[in-house]
Amino acid sequence: MRDRINRWLRVAALRAVASRRQEIAAFIRKVVENWDTETLIMRIELQVGRDLQFIRINGTVVGGLVGLVIFSVSRWL
Repeated sequence: MRDRINRWLRVAALRAVASRRQEIAAFIRKVVENWDTETLIMRIELQVGRDLQFIRINGTVVGGLVGLVIFSVSRWL
């Protein structure tokens, strides 16, 4: 019974949304374009959470190591 209800809901949602895809896409685009940088960063941080700090640290470490390798190779050659 649950599977039948889920299938029915999926079909109903698809029928309701399919004809308005362009309108929905335009609305989402308009909302995102109106976000200022601070709001966008806040929303990304809320979605990514604590992992964002690790991503920043890893990016800094990897970038520093790559820079060191490039510098070392250029000095060696």
